[in-house]
Amino acid sequence: MGNPHHYSIELPRRCMTVIDNLWTTAEKIYGEDRPDIGPLTSTFLLSMSMPILSIPLERIERQIDRPAGTGYADDTFLNPAVVNAFENVIRRGQLGDAPFYKGGAWRFHSIKKGPFLNIAEGIPEPVADRLSSDEAVEAARSMPAQQWISIIRNAMAHGGIAYLDEHGRSSYGTPVKMYAFVSGKYGKPKCQHADAECRYGLGMLEGLNILRVSEMDYRDFLHDWVKWLEVK
Repeated sequence: MGNPHHYSIELPRRCMTVIDNLWTTAEKIYGEDRPDIGPLTSTFLLSMSMPILSIPLERIERQIDRPAGTGYADDTFLNPAVVNAFENVIRRGQLGDAPFYKGGAWRFHSIKKGPFLNIAEGIPEPVADRLSSDEAVEAARSMPAQQWISIIRNAMAHGGIAYLDEHGRSSYGTPVKMYAFVSGKYGKPKCQHADAECRYGLGMLEGLNILRVSEMDYRDFLHDWVKWLEVK
């Protein structure tokens, strides 16, 4: 593919091109063990979306506050307009004001008190109900854009992704139609003993942030995100 002039912009565009051109192929690919639960489009879309989101976040947004010349993967000098876009839209704005926001596509629910769910056991019905509510739509619309993208980024980095059916429920016998991105909030580790908290640098889990979006809305969002990155 040659060396891109602006990796943070060109790689997401190329990944989006791969998604669009191979989507019909992905729709024809089924898991050998469970062909009844639909094609592997979710596996394909989520895998391809990781660099679309993480590369510009790492090489632009995370570099903004670094002293010049100290970043080893720093694209901020290549396009001042996209740096300003990250500052104004992501760092200072609400999700609902972002150019890539689609009304009703995203839903947000925060769990601030334990016991906390384990997504390996699915999303509990009460939580699924809250994510289906009008309040969850408004909570997403009005949340800080930086919190929104941090939840997605954290969920992808740490495996906090749950597959949901068309009703937003955890199901083992129906095709995936929605995703839940789940991010944990941890307190500072006490590190008084050689326990897991000290070994992994994490304190106790203090909360969970959950974003829900349909597969098709997520794909549409990626298109809009890539277009937004190409601001002149």
